[in-house]
Amino acid sequence: MKNFNRILVGMLTLALLTVSCQKFEVLNKDPNNLTQADAAPDYLMAGVLTSTAMDYGNLGSGNMSGAMQQTANDAWSSTYSNYDWSSVDWSGIYGRLRNNQVLLNKAEANDWKFHQGVALVMRAFNFGYIADFWGDAPYSAALKGDLVGAENAYPVFDSQEAIYDGVIADLKAAIPLFAGSAASHPEITPATTTSDVFYNGDTEKWSKLANTLLLRYYMRLSSKRNVQAEVEAVSHNVFTSNDDDFAMAFPGQDGGTSYQKNSEYGGASNFKRNKMSATLVTKLIDLKDPRLVIMAEPVETNSVVDGSKFDVNDDVNLTTYDDVANIRYINPVAAAAANYKQFNQSTYSEDRPYGTPLDAVKNFYDTTPTYVGIPISYYGETYTYNLNGTGGQANSTNAFVSYMRRDIYDNPSGDLLKQRLASYTEVCFDLAEAAQKGWNVGGSAEEWYNNGVKASFDLWQVFDTYQSDVDGYAGCVKDVDSYLAQPSVAYDGTLERIIEQKWVASWQASVESFMDWRRTGFPTINIGYLSKRGAIPLRFSYSNTELQSNTENTNAAISKLEESSYVGSDGKNSPWSKFWLLQGTGKPW
Repeated sequence: MKNFNRILVGMLTLALLTVSCQKFEVLNKDPNNLTQADAAPDYLMAGVLTSTAMDYGNLGSGNMSGAMQQTANDAWSSTYSNYDWSSVDWSGIYGRLRNNQVLLNKAEANDWKFHQGVALVMRAFNFGYIADFWGDAPYSAALKGDLVGAENAYPVFDSQEAIYDGVIADLKAAIPLFAGSAASHPEITPATTTSDVFYNGDTEKWSKLANTLLLRYYMRLSSKRNVQAEVEAVSHNVFTSNDDDFAMAFPGQDGGTSYQKNSEYGGASNFKRNKMSATLVTKLIDLKDPRLVIMAEPVETNSVVDGSKFDVNDDVNLTTYDDVANIRYINPVAAAAANYKQFNQSTYSEDRPYGTPLDAVKNFYDTTPTYVGIPISYYGETYTYNLNGTGGQANSTNAFVSYMRRDIYDNPSGDLLKQRLASYTEVCFDLAEAAQKGWNVGGSAEEWYNNGVKASFDLWQVFDTYQSDVDGYAGCVKDVDSYLAQPSVAYDGTLERIIEQKWVASWQASVESFMDWRRTGFPTINIGYLSKRGAIPLRFSYSNTELQSNTENTNAAISKLEESSYVGSDGKNSPWSKFWLLQGTGKPW
């Protein structure tokens, strides 16, 4: 939002207006040691909103994008592509929640209903984040470290279920606080609208967000509880268009306010390391999906297998180039001798079985025209994929695989670059799933499914801004109605079809896609032979800091986890252990 760019200006203006009314001894304070009494509610709010957006949004376009096989790192990819998840520290989230609690306290003291509502929504969002990824965690006894007593210094862990109940309660409590227009809330000042980097103080949009997040968490709990009545009750008050999305634009002024993969602030290798995943690219090619043109950069050089370009008995030279035609020719005899074959997503797991030694598996070339992705967990030096021999980890280029589209993603900011934390497309697919269950949500499953697909196309401006690119890509359909008419895309009455399209629509915001995969097993995606274990992880393990500083309570939480066959030597505190939300559901495996 433009307001994010104006926060600093607004802060300075407010400071100047305040200076004229204050004495010298009041002004002579260390700004790095402000007390809670000195903190301005509007700028507490701005800090909570922006830090939440950057943290959660970077996860959705970063490691979760790798986990859900939408993008791939071609070096240093153990976490991103190989599912080698180490323990994750949650202290940054709790620090944000402490600031949010100060905001809530000040809002309650001043009877500022809008600020109270925002604080409750953000408390719900951030505690939901913790419950979603870790499970049990400090909740009812959290945020009290400034109080005396061991119970405050070493808080007990609430159950994951209890935290979800608290999230729902906070969201319900927030909704009436947003009643009425902004004009009926005198606490919404120009400083407030500047600090609200999502909705500019629009109370109706905040109310829709609270209901949308309720829908999200009801669907999250749908495998454990009967939530039909709750979903039906909120379904008419959720997001109704892409304009309602809980999304923050990047100011792009420095590394901390920019899209995380750009090279201007991250160095040249920052963008180069991030390429397309073969899982998503193959699916989009199969679906003739034009959204591929806004995700991926075409390969610089296409590859063709053609033995006529080589001597008959040449089993050494793998490639030769036609610089005029910009084609690389691959020698089938030499490729076979070196144990290479054409990549095929459907046989990838058989060609490179999990845990098989490198010298016993197939390597690949990929002659797919225009767009080529990197297979998941291929091997350590992924920058060499598709017979690429240029450079090393620090300076490699690869003309034979698809980067993310440069003119969009290699920038600090841009019209399509946003930290999207909740969306109308998500709502449509959630309601499609609910309608498929027979619930009354104001439309049929097919109607909501089609709305979700169309909303995704509109969000990414596929046919508004990028129609010429779509027309130039020979492998895709040219309009959304033709897309939906395909048997491989048209709603077919299955949950798998709904979740698959929701996964595609979660591009650059894939946290929810991971949550959907975890509770449903869809979309169907495989691990690679170099994955740490034989399955995708389920959670973040508790960090060593928590184990050392709050040992008894952390161990009590760990004891409630259910070990799966994939935990290996981790013990119960494993990314492959199941917490309450998954226990007894048989999902995702």
